[in-house]
Amino acid sequence: MFARILKSFIVVVSVMFVFCGTALAQHFEATIPQGYWLEAWMMRFHANEFLDTEGHKMRMGDGKHIDLTQDILFLRPIYVTKYWIFDAHIPISRLEWKNFPGRDETSSGLDDVWLNVWIRNENAEAKWRPPGINLAPGIGVKFPIGKYDKDRAVNLGDGQYDVRFDLRFSKFFFQGNPFGETGKWAIEGAVEYTYRFENQDTNIKPGNRLDWIIGPTVSVGKSVRVGWDIGGNIKERDETGSGQELKGPYSWGRKVSTGPTLYWVITPQIHLSAYAMVDIDARNEAKGSLYYLRWLFYWPKK
Repeated sequence: MFARILKSFIVVVSVMFVFCGTALAQHFEATIPQGYWLEAWMMRFHANEFLDTEGHKMRMGDGKHIDLTQDILFLRPIYVTKYWIFDAHIPISRLEWKNFPGRDETSSGLDDVWLNVWIRNENAEAKWRPPGINLAPGIGVKFPIGKYDKDRAVNLGDGQYDVRFDLRFSKFFFQGNPFGETGKWAIEGAVEYTYRFENQDTNIKPGNRLDWIIGPTVSVGKSVRVGWDIGGNIKERDETGSGQELKGPYSWGRKVSTGPTLYWVITPQIHLSAYAMVDIDARNEAKGSLYYLRWLFYWPKK
């Protein structure tokens, strides 16, 4: 039972960097300039609580709480054309799990890799874009490159392909540079739906996921914006290979997180972001805190 719980959690953490950042960092696809970009993330998630279906803390047989820590170095090369955005998500992770009955486990190495394509907001000469709203719809495919062993409780990869449908959006309540004068407000966010394929080693199809995040930001100078985000996810029930839902209480989950954001344009070519997301509610999920620092480097297209 606990192995399934922790496996579900590990999958969530492994893809968390794709979604659970702030509106400033994660959703700038809606306004990103043409050229070459490189994101470099340093992230840590730590949790020492796991909440059951009713939201109660779960303990191991010896009375201890589980303790989970994941550190991620995440690289994201990005190429932006007039109408399209192409990128890859390349994570290198170390995942440590303590206080599971009778053992502790650690795994480190390359995680699963995503390849993505987006419609750039400037492509919105098309009439589908509402006036005054920046939109960037996208689609991505996850390749199961990360280490996976069905007999281990801790895995970096999750052993199967995924496809994600994504919409990033923003609305600035002023004209001109989004990092303009103090007091300029914006709303930014994203919605993602991930379709998950069957794991051929276990004959289990993990439940599909709906993720969301939204938050206001405000400029506090010519190059700094701060904000506050709230986001979460809902995971559908796992299924067998024949399509039958697993009825156990731990085959589904949900989570809500919130926290502050900071975005600093040091130079036009170098940006720095910092975030903290704290879980405020969880069901069949580990409850903890996620912290990250992101460097963003830009080379304009000539």
